[in-house]
Amino acid sequence: MPDYVVCIPSYKRAETCNEKTLKMLKNNKISASKIYVYVANDEEYKEYLKVLDKKLYNKLIVGIKGLVPQRQFIMEQWKEGQHIVFFDDDVQSIDLSISKLFKGKTLDYFFKYAFKECVANKSSIWGVYPVYNPFFREARDETSTCLNYIVGAFYGIINRPKLKSIQLSITKENGQKEDVERTIKYFIEDGIVLRFNRVGFVTKYYGKSGGLGTFEDRLKPMLEASNKIKAAYPDYGTISTKKTGMTEFKLKKIPATINMAGKSTRSKPKQGRNKTRKRK
Repeated sequence: MPDYVVCIPSYKRAETCNEKTLKMLKNNKISASKIYVYVANDEEYKEYLKVLDKKLYNKLIVGIKGLVPQRQFIMEQWKEGQHIVFFDDDVQSIDLSISKLFKGKTLDYFFKYAFKECVANKSSIWGVYPVYNPFFREARDETSTCLNYIVGAFYGIINRPKLKSIQLSITKENGQKEDVERTIKYFIEDGIVLRFNRVGFVTKYYGKSGGLGTFEDRLKPMLEASNKIKAAYPDYGTISTKKTGMTEFKLKKIPATINMAGKSTRSKPKQGRNKTRKRK
């Protein structure tokens, strides 16, 4: 089993995938042998096969349409315990320079360090700061273990493909806020999510094409997904709306419920109010 693999779900953005994420990985000297691109269907496969530079990746694989089902498909293709780095297809660059841990280090070093820390801290997921702005990142601690948002554009997991409790259900249909649901589910399961707050990356969250649609197309589904998450996990965050009309589900920074020794340190908030208690 390789030390880690890089998996890139992509939909209707062959040129973007080639020119951004794949070239970014090449520029960071990540071996093409570790990189796998997943597309939705045979038609997409033919298009990507023509466009993608074959020197930039290992395999092009037909999976399932839809971001959430595709991610689950990817996890099911790999063994239990496999270290998987997920990237969106439009990541332009990664900045390690603000971190004292990673300044002057390679991206390969960061990946291996992140997974090593996951094992040490009993976390099955790691992420990075969701906004590139260096000023914001400089003000943060290097790492956090509390309930902190793990953005879906770039994160890593220790694979548990059969574990039902971490599989996404609320956001499965439209894909909006899927990373919020994932963050909550991993935190409930493990009592911790690991985030490297001084590592940043450049991407365009709301492009003109792709699986989740344009910014305008996503406004209503964002609100619907946020409301569903709030109903299922009322103690984990709050809903807010920006002037642009974009709905956010802001997670509460609940302290990790597990320590370095892997022991529980506190009780977890309840998962929702959809279950009635039986009276004794």
